[in-house]
Amino acid sequence: MSSVKTETKKFQNNHPKLNTQDIKPSDDAFHGSPKRVAAEWWYFDAIFDNNYSTHIGFMTFSRKKIGIVSPKLEFYKSGELVNNNSRRYSFKNFETSKQVPFVKLFNNPLIEFDKDKYKSNGEWIYRVKTKIEDNAANLIFTGITQGWKIETDFESWTVAQPMASVEGEIIVNGKRMKVDGIGYHDHNWNYSLLTLMNYGIGWYWGKIRSKSFNLTWANIIKSSKRSEILAILNEDRNGYFNIDPKDIHLTIEEFTRIRGRKTPTIFTLQIEEKIKKNPIKIDIKMESESIHFGKSRFAPYWRYHINTTGSISLGNKKEQVNKTQIMEYLSFS
Repeated sequence: MSSVKTETKKFQNNHPKLNTQDIKPSDDAFHGSPKRVAAEWWYFDAIFDNNYSTHIGFMTFSRKKIGIVSPKLEFYKSGELVNNNSRRYSFKNFETSKQVPFVKLFNNPLIEFDKDKYKSNGEWIYRVKTKIEDNAANLIFTGITQGWKIETDFESWTVAQPMASVEGEIIVNGKRMKVDGIGYHDHNWNYSLLTLMNYGIGWYWGKIRSKSFNLTWANIIKSSKRSEILAILNEDRNGYFNIDPKDIHLTIEEFTRIRGRKTPTIFTLQIEEKIKKNPIKIDIKMESESIHFGKSRFAPYWRYHINTTGSISLGNKKEQVNKTQIMEYLSFS
């Protein structure tokens, strides 16, 4: 990365709060697109105790019953990319469901939702399994925090597991390892050319975790001068809080250049929402440890391993933050 002089950019938050809703399994099932070609994907990531981390994705481009499905498997060690594999297959090899989260390819289950556990005690548990060449993941994601969704006319986002415990096995370049860690899972759909024209030209997105809090945040870039910011604070097994955008202040403190593109490297996120019963105060600095620049079939993206430091407070409960997280910057421009 070549250095760029220190520069500050603050984002304006002059938009109404987006509506969050509780979710059910069908919200994380396949939605498809009856009217136009659109992209839809399931996203999983995890940071493991052995210094490895992963992104596992399953993306579709489809209209009605015609389309392609593309599994993706990426592994990192100490934040640096060590393996990047993806494939592309016809929909005729793809099986899914509109009732529950489920993906099967060539008759092999890739995403399986534990319907029995959900029915008996409301748990959200997934088995995620994929193999590409001599790299593979066979992982169980167990939700720790309550999921939620946001839907607009041009974008739909279900965050089924804002934070999950993850265990299982990975194979990286032929090396087999048992792993444990913390992960995240979401699902996006309804993305098309209309999204670019009406909703935004890119976004920043990430998670910030302490012992029992998880903040999911995003900044949707509308133009060079406008953005739409949101932040949802989860407390383990105790619901979530949708924070008013006027109380959220995101600033980029420093940039660098990666492959000729101006890339943020240091962020600060400050939130103070003075709710009577449960005031929220968050003060976080995010400094990039490593940045993976890639180009998917959808858009260029920057995947960060970023060190988060600071504190999260809810009511009288305050917790320190000092963890490495995965975040992304995606640009359609």
